[in-house]
Amino acid sequence: MLESLHPNYIALIAAFFTASAQTLLGKSIGRLSPAVAALVANAMITIIAVIFYLAGGGVDSWPPYAVALFAVSGVIANFAARYLMYLAIQLIGLSRTQVLFQFSPLWSSMVAIIFLGERPTTEVIIGTVFIVGGAVLIMAERSGEAKKARLFYYLLPILAALVMAAAPSMRKHAFTMLPSATFGLAVACVVATFLQASILPITERKTGIKAELRPLLIAVAGGVMNAFAAMIFWISLRLGDVVEVVPIRRVSVLLVVLFSWLFMGKQDTITWRVVAGAVITLAGGLAILWG
Repeated sequence: MLESLHPNYIALIAAFFTASAQTLLGKSIGRLSPAVAALVANAMITIIAVIFYLAGGGVDSWPPYAVALFAVSGVIANFAARYLMYLAIQLIGLSRTQVLFQFSPLWSSMVAIIFLGERPTTEVIIGTVFIVGGAVLIMAERSGEAKKARLFYYLLPILAALVMAAAPSMRKHAFTMLPSATFGLAVACVVATFLQASILPITERKTGIKAELRPLLIAVAGGVMNAFAAMIFWISLRLGDVVEVVPIRRVSVLLVVLFSWLFMGKQDTITWRVVAGAVITLAGGLAILWG
């Protein structure tokens, strides 16, 4: 059913699920560590992706090169970038993390242009610039005490965006050999779950593993939403262009700001800069859809 829609609209649907997932996971990170939240998210995506893959009948062959590309994309995106994002949410808040992560479409588009030969239209270029501009605006939020320490924290989501940049193009290339979004997602998240579980004794060595029931259940719910967001986005990525679907998915920041204000007001204060950055990002996404 989804595949009958234009890939850009599929990416927009993924944006809603992404915002819902990030809000739930952001709420749980206040009680769970970023590493545990990332582990739960990746584990839930793995389970749901495998269920949908088996329900769909699977694929006839598993080309090793395609499987390797999916696995490597899981290492850089689902493991490294996700952990950096959740760490940033704990340190600077959900809305600021999401807005600063808007640099990701710029880097992903550059990789797609260089390695996949994609050519963005004028509207796509303008929209991407707007999305990145919204992220730049939030940097003005840094002020007050502990400025040096907080500068590093604000760089975490930008670093996550850089780390993730190659993943969409790798997956797009892998789809030419193995066109199954659920299989690719399952492979990526199996690898990410294993790596996240492996480093858990290191990341939790000072505080111990936190697994309180209520935040754990919230994280599971966020992981389920994340799983649907990921599967829907991977479908849009398989059918569309990286330079278009990646920026459109990032309009989720507007919904993140809204959900954050509604459900996480005490934890994540919303200022005019955060709101303005989100609105500019939305304008960029609309420019791409209009084009």
